[in-house]
Amino acid sequence: MKTRLFLLLLISINVVFSQKRPKIGLVLSGGGAKGIAHIGVLKVLESKGIKPDYIVGTSFGALVGAFYAIGYTPEEMEKIISNSDWDYLINDKIKRENLLIGQGDKNKKSLIRLPLNGLVPSMSSGLYSGQNILTFFEIKTRDYNRDMSFDDFPIPFRCVATNIETGEAKIFDKGHIADALRASMSIPSVFSPYNIDGNLYVDGGLVNNFPTDIVKAMGADIIIGVDVGAVLYNKDEITSIIQILDQTSSFYNYRVAQENKKLCDIYIRPDIEGISAMAFNETSDIINKGASATKTQLNKIDSVFGKYNLSPIVNDTSIHKTDKIRIDSIIVITELKHNQHTKGAKKLIDGKLNIKLPITLTTEELSQKINRLYGSKFFTDISMSFIPNDSSYTIKLNAKEDHINGFNIGARYDQTYGVNILLGAQFRNLLMYGSLLEASVVAGQSPQLKLRYTTDRGANIGFGSSFEFNNFYAYSYENGSRYATYNYNLASWDIFVHSYIGNYNRVIIGAEASVFALSAKQTISDIDNILDNYFSPYVAYIIDTWDRAYYPNNGFRFKTRADLVIDSEYDNMPKAWAKGSFVSSVSKKIKIITEGFLGFADARLDTTFFKFQTGGLANNRIKWYNSFPGMEFLEHGAANIWILKLSPRYEFYKNNFITATFALTGMDNNIESLFINTDQVYMGASIKYGFYSMFGPMEISADYSFTNYNKNILVSLGYWF
Repeated sequence: MKTRLFLLLLISINVVFSQKRPKIGLVLSGGGAKGIAHIGVLKVLESKGIKPDYIVGTSFGALVGAFYAIGYTPEEMEKIISNSDWDYLINDKIKRENLLIGQGDKNKKSLIRLPLNGLVPSMSSGLYSGQNILTFFEIKTRDYNRDMSFDDFPIPFRCVATNIETGEAKIFDKGHIADALRASMSIPSVFSPYNIDGNLYVDGGLVNNFPTDIVKAMGADIIIGVDVGAVLYNKDEITSIIQILDQTSSFYNYRVAQENKKLCDIYIRPDIEGISAMAFNETSDIINKGASATKTQLNKIDSVFGKYNLSPIVNDTSIHKTDKIRIDSIIVITELKHNQHTKGAKKLIDGKLNIKLPITLTTEELSQKINRLYGSKFFTDISMSFIPNDSSYTIKLNAKEDHINGFNIGARYDQTYGVNILLGAQFRNLLMYGSLLEASVVAGQSPQLKLRYTTDRGANIGFGSSFEFNNFYAYSYENGSRYATYNYNLASWDIFVHSYIGNYNRVIIGAEASVFALSAKQTISDIDNILDNYFSPYVAYIIDTWDRAYYPNNGFRFKTRADLVIDSEYDNMPKAWAKGSFVSSVSKKIKIITEGFLGFADARLDTTFFKFQTGGLANNRIKWYNSFPGMEFLEHGAANIWILKLSPRYEFYKNNFITATFALTGMDNNIESLFINTDQVYMGASIKYGFYSMFGPMEISADYSFTNYNKNILVSLGYWF
């Protein structure tokens, strides 16, 4: 009897243990945006009660795997990916608000940007540094983004990168998870290789895009593999050099993937044919493809897991119940070329972050502060780790000095200045830390030279100096017809102090010396060659909140300046002007641009180059010039002027715009009659087509004067410089 009971107990114990769920390993391959399908797979697996014990991922599969391993639900990941601006994250964009007013990068001018090796232009190691995506990883993984073992995550995790020096796979199992993800996603030639402990890493998909061997080594009994990786082309599909290069670089990884597939107990291949690796705007569709592919494997899934009576997983909590981050302290560590600059570097970092501790920031606010620091161009590879303090954090921020200078090339054409080529360079930290020297030469029909040296002190007072020389043709008119052509030369040098107020405002106090020269190209008895010298102390205030320099969708741009112009005879002539442009949104496609200009000056300035002038061409090298439809270049001017413009703009197709402008202006040398003298009031209108291309704005416009019935066709091609 006792023997029978013992055998019965032994059988019962054996049955119980035989039904214990084996360890599950989940493998998520890389594939760019196609990896969003992994989220759909996770949703179906959770509905079947399946949650992995180990996760291994490569590239975008590492992102999804890591987020799931630290506690994000599939629904939370879907929301994060759908709501993120992937163009901003991947293309390393610096928001325009985070670029300094007055520096060249605020308004794009060049077609090509290259790093300088000494004084020699060189090629970059990648199109983008990956700063924005790194910040994204750090903030989203903040509860686990510190030096720790990945086995301490709620689900043990591994990810794969490639050591670019040795070609060997690197399996990350500890450290900072954001660093590991940044390394695993470093797509060669797109992102710069990522440095961790002196080693450079690129995308793990080069050596092991389907790492089932790694999850097996972790102890997985059952392996579920999700494959969104590319397959080899057949001979009929190889039609370009890009496809040839892609094919030749994929042979090794394809063979590895084929071997690793054999380790899968359940293999899931979503239908990602025709989906781009950058199709982040197709999140819902790609997730559905992952879910559909998993459902086709339900018979297999049930045969493996049905005997374990698993219940669907219900997720009702989030690891981050709020997007707010409480910060108690910040520890700043700098990696500089010269250690004596440490104090200046930390002061610059503090000024850019502008964080008064303790503080609570949203994740977006913290991201933008890092973007602003990155936008200074003084630092690269800005990394953060988060040290929890109960309900708050200490942030450990490490900023590596960006000592690589830049070289840029630009080109443009318009009917006024002709064909011109720009060659420019930027040098940082010359003479003083936090300084920027910008130099550019324009060669072509309208030569130009610019030199500008500024120090960036944020809200603290900085200083600077600039020199500019311009040469172009100017004209005089009689009855709307061109009468004479002149060679216009303007050289100016100034020195100033300035301060930035927040992201959008700049105050400047300075003094400028100017030399004007005008010479006629033909003999005209009543026109002599002119050479005038002037000195002008001035004060200026600038606001610029435009979201982008060309075809802005919203924002306000305003500049006002007051000068006391002193000529060579020591006569004092005051001058002041203000210019504003406000962009309001009617709808996503329709914007209204309202512009105004108001200038007052001593009547004697009408006989000098300082008089306010207006005419054709929207952009100009004369600071106090304003365009007006229906006029020729520099056709009218006076000591006092006002201009009003209203411009509805319609984006009828992506980056294609139609803009109509209606304008009214009045001018007079006597301020008393500026608003009542109808003899010098002009009306005009224009219609313009613009295409915002990779080479800059391409525009053609037709304008008309209601005053003298003039008509013009204007063409402008390329970024303005």
